[in-house]
Amino acid sequence: MPDHRDKVSLVADVGGTNTRVALAERRALLEKSVRKFRNSEFEGLESLLLRFEHDVGLVCDAVAVAIAGPVHDGRGTLTNLDWTVEREALASVTGAKTVSVLNDLQAQAHALHAIPHSQLSPVIRVEPEKADSRKLVIGIGTGFNSALAIPNGPVLMVTPSECGHVLLPASNSDDLELTEFIAAPDGFASVEDAISGRGIENIHAWHASRHGESGSRSAADVLAGIKVSDDLAERTLETFVRILGSVCGDLALIHLPFGGIYLVGGVARAVAPYLRDFGFEESFRNKGRFSRFMERFPVGVVEDDFAALSGLAVHLDDLQNG
Repeated sequence: MPDHRDKVSLVADVGGTNTRVALAERRALLEKSVRKFRNSEFEGLESLLLRFEHDVGLVCDAVAVAIAGPVHDGRGTLTNLDWTVEREALASVTGAKTVSVLNDLQAQAHALHAIPHSQLSPVIRVEPEKADSRKLVIGIGTGFNSALAIPNGPVLMVTPSECGHVLLPASNSDDLELTEFIAAPDGFASVEDAISGRGIENIHAWHASRHGESGSRSAADVLAGIKVSDDLAERTLETFVRILGSVCGDLALIHLPFGGIYLVGGVARAVAPYLRDFGFEESFRNKGRFSRFMERFPVGVVEDDFAALSGLAVHLDDLQNG
């Protein structure tokens, strides 16, 4: 591994289930350094980084970490994992002089400068209006969130959000029944409770209950059921995709990302092959008298599992050299 401290940075993408870590030289990831760790094997990010140091070294002058949770003043706690990440602790464990902590969707948005077309799978094909138009990244994995990327000269200004925790919309009686089913334990049903890995599990449990069945299946098992034409699995994915399309359409109207909407995350990649057949585009554009207006937004899936790391490298490069 390189040892020139003025050029090498550490980037880490901390999700609810896995953490991806790499070294980078300016905007380029050092491919041999890329690692993926299971969070359940560690007490916190600091111990995970010590394992990374043992594997590849931690000689770096700058660090950027993205977490799946809200960040304020260099500190954040993951929404779906009992880990807190702090700028001062990262500086201590890495020895870096420059440390930045971002929301994970902000990192994914910064990656839009670096993602090759080969890593983009189109869902709705529309020619973007302008190359410098704003873009929206929507993350669907262990959780759900979005970030808006606004061109600002040669760099991107990326605004964070926690939109996965807004109230789940209900547009018909079935949606209302689903919302009440999800809200039963604590009185609230969020978008993330339906559009995420556990969202697939919640929707499947609801469909099963309507058929007098009990028990639960993992999201992976539900998606595997699609391949063997399992009826409940197909009903689950149809509901999931319909709600996903509707929520993505709502976010498009809120942010007007004429440069495109980019779906990222493990669940987004897993359901990508089924979006067309299960009605994503129809739900996305079903906005009453604004339905024709919705034809102006392209939508695609980012296939790169390590895109957030590239985004963090871009962010650090802009921070240090912009």
